[in-house]
Amino acid sequence: MKGTFDIVKRLVLTVAVAAFMLILPSSCSRIKDIRLVSCFVESVSPIGLHGLNAELAVQIENPAMQFSLSDITGTLFYKGRPIVVYDAEPIEVKGHSSAVYPLPCKAELAEGVRLVDILSLMRNYDMAEFKTDVAAKVRLRSGLAKTLRFKDIPVQDLIN
Repeated sequence: MKGTFDIVKRLVLTVAVAAFMLILPSSCSRIKDIRLVSCFVESVSPIGLHGLNAELAVQIENPAMQFSLSDITGTLFYKGRPIVVYDAEPIEVKGHSSAVYPLPCKAELAEGVRLVDILSLMRNYDMAEFKTDVAAKVRLRSGLAKTLRFKDIPVQDLIN
């Protein structure tokens, strides 16, 4: 079952990394200096046979202004087929700081995917075949907000 935990851990890490990558395309020069310093899986608990809850601890170095991320959602694909749908709770990132933030996440099997499909996939998978779509709303303290969407992000690039 160690392989199962590794896949879950990578999936949850992908959610966090992808969510924080959403803030990078801003026009503010300091925004591009925001870094995801570390990400650890604090806890994972199953939700029946079709999902899991996870708590991440993410350290973010933010030299820019305060912002929030909300409506964080995504889909994990393997060989173009959706296998997991995930979301994360909103998070407030303090401005001009480096801090560790809790990030609760939830993942469920995509429609038509069974647990046995995931288990058979984990026996022989190629990390290069995993991609993810992510969307999140970025809101500045001033109230300005924009929903950003990224498609076909190679998961391998996020966890290496």
